[in-house]
Amino acid sequence: MSKQSVSLRRRKMPSGNVSLYLCINQNGVRSYEYLHLYLHPDSGRKVKEENRQTLALAEAIRAKRLVEIRNGEYGFRERSAAPLFGYFQRIADSKNGSTRRRYNALLALLKGYERRTSMMVSDITPKWFLDFVAYIEAQGFATNTRAVYVATLRYCINAACREGLLQSNPIAGVRGSGYEETNRTYLTVDEVRRLSDTPCADGVVKRAFLFGCLTGLRHCDIASLTWGDIHHQGGYTRIIYRQSKTHGQEYLDIAEQAASLMGERRKGDEPVFPLPHESTVRRRIFEWVEAAGIDKHVTFHASRHTFAVMMLELGTDIYTVSKLLGHRELSTTQIYAKVLDKNKQAAVAKIPTILNHDE
Repeated sequence: MSKQSVSLRRRKMPSGNVSLYLCINQNGVRSYEYLHLYLHPDSGRKVKEENRQTLALAEAIRAKRLVEIRNGEYGFRERSAAPLFGYFQRIADSKNGSTRRRYNALLALLKGYERRTSMMVSDITPKWFLDFVAYIEAQGFATNTRAVYVATLRYCINAACREGLLQSNPIAGVRGSGYEETNRTYLTVDEVRRLSDTPCADGVVKRAFLFGCLTGLRHCDIASLTWGDIHHQGGYTRIIYRQSKTHGQEYLDIAEQAASLMGERRKGDEPVFPLPHESTVRRRIFEWVEAAGIDKHVTFHASRHTFAVMMLELGTDIYTVSKLLGHRELSTTQIYAKVLDKNKQAAVAKIPTILNHDE
């Protein structure tokens, strides 16, 4: 006799929320369906009522799936159904730090735009996507802020395709909001030396920023770096880490002076640079740069720009610079070549003297 069962199960997320999913057993073959429905830990009356309604919905889906299996109707189309807001919340909960805040900000915008709480991921259409782009444009965001939200939305829709929640990508080939080229602030070698000679209110921030200037690592990757990521190989200090932005596995050999900024080795799970909150880091860098007499708007990310420009200025080929920065596309690195174009500098330097300064 065939065994058919559908049970409702729970899994605690890093955020503290509890994810609800189904364990489906068909003739001894087990599969799982994530409902993208969540229970929240807050004990307030409102949250309790929301959790009760969520459980009721999950139980209704469980009962429906069991009927579908027994009637031979359980298929891809039904399994692919997922509430839009629940699915996006699940993705946000899987992120950390500033990335999680960005995904939660996108979710807040979606809730302001889409009033149908029952909307499913499969309801996304090209028109819905373009109307959302128009909606965020009407909110008065800067061009690149709009582009970040649209790119984040694209990522979520692509993820839904990979998970089988969409049979095809509804926005493939649909243009949204593009990025506007901005000025990339970087420091000269002399300015980095001035910073090195200038005291900073937070020694860890100072060491981490200078480490970024010498390695090109992003702030998020430096903040998450642990001693377990640091290895010694062939006379070099090698960092083996996974990029926070692209999730790509990277192998980066660093110079001895960069390694000296890390300090004495500690336990493998301890952070190399125990940095304070991002807002404190920004404030400390601003005060430090001002104390050094540098008249530039410098953020932590300027250390990465500084490394890229310095490498190109030293004659490193652009392909190697791209690999050092962990870029997936060479075109991303070429932006730095545009910042420092020595061919153009050499060309204008050849212009003969034309003006008569005696007049």
